[in-house]
Amino acid sequence: MPISLVYLENSLVYSNALVLLAIGLTMTYLTTKIPNFAHGSLAIVGAYLLFTVVAVYKASIALGFIAAFLAGAIVGLLEYLVVLRPLQRRGTDALGLMIATLGVDIFLIGALNIYADIVRDMHPVTGTSRDWSLRSFVLGRVAGLTEGTWISIGLVVASLVALYLLLTRTKFGVAMRASIENPQLAQVLGVNVDLVYAISWLIAGGLAGLAGGLMSFVMRINPATGSIEVVSVFAASIAGGLQSLLGGVVGGYLVGLSETVGTRLLGELLGITGIAAYRKVVSLALIVVVLLVAPEGIMGVNWRSILRKLKNRAKGERS
Repeated sequence: MPISLVYLENSLVYSNALVLLAIGLTMTYLTTKIPNFAHGSLAIVGAYLLFTVVAVYKASIALGFIAAFLAGAIVGLLEYLVVLRPLQRRGTDALGLMIATLGVDIFLIGALNIYADIVRDMHPVTGTSRDWSLRSFVLGRVAGLTEGTWISIGLVVASLVALYLLLTRTKFGVAMRASIENPQLAQVLGVNVDLVYAISWLIAGGLAGLAGGLMSFVMRINPATGSIEVVSVFAASIAGGLQSLLGGVVGGYLVGLSETVGTRLLGELLGITGIAAYRKVVSLALIVVVLLVAPEGIMGVNWRSILRKLKNRAKGERS
């Protein structure tokens, strides 16, 4: 059975959400060297703010995404300022910081459960379950595609352009690149490295908030959704390369489309129904393969050298 247009649209929206999440995760890792296991829950914070604005208060989706960005950005910044920066200053190693992010994730899930109960009382549509979706709000079609698809494309393009301009055309971009390359030298040269780190967590949290809103267009959301999806986010960042923001884009689409379109095609090839329920296996397998074959990710591979060797080998076989 051919894959329907609706399925492809949902796959694209999910992949676009993963791209935003992977860029944010990679940015905080590049600057502060902290793998943030609470990144998925930051997305769900944004998703709940979007739901509150759009479904509960009946405001526009644009206003909802602004609220989602701000909520994710504020929570991301607080995570760094209140928890991680004090631990870093006390000399906590990378393992300790990673465990601290797991603690933040558990705290956020608890807080989201409390908020979910409040929202459930405010909006009866959620019923007795904490699961909800905004799919029905973006099903209208414009130029052949759903509104949700266009919104996801617009958010990704706008975010990438804004990030490109920020990192290449502003003093902050220069300061961030210097802080990534050599934070000690950057500090000596007058760069406020602490401010750069804080802003990177602010931006990463904001992007996660936007991604959470997009996820609510294609899946049911509950307080624990972020903890499940963080596997895919790490897979996207690792596959693309944790040393490159562009790698987050490549990895996001690779993992997103592999989990959706890839598992669907595999299921049809093997004649197995319901294989999509195991799509997270794709992410876990991808992490293992990339770490074994190309530990620095796709963007860390010297593709020119590989192509040159292949061309030389082809010439040798012809001669």
